[in-house]
Amino acid sequence: MADSNALYASLLAADEAGDAAALAAVAWQMYGELATTAAELGALRARFRIYAAAPHASGRRWPAPRAARTGACAAAA
Repeated sequence: MADSNALYASLLAADEAGDAAALAAVAWQMYGELATTAAELGALRARFRIYAAAPHASGRRWPAPRAARTGACAAAA
């Protein structure tokens, strides 16, 4: 993955030089980086959804909060 600061600097340099071909090339590279990042985030979200659904699908329960196990909630009341 390319450094976004370097890409931005290249984009500015191409714009200042008036080099349309270089400007387009850097813009497409930045667009590609964003698309890759979006795809990685989508995959991460999908894995999280599978992980989050697993305890419910298997019948397992989340452990009770520590305060409920120790009776600290009742002592505070």
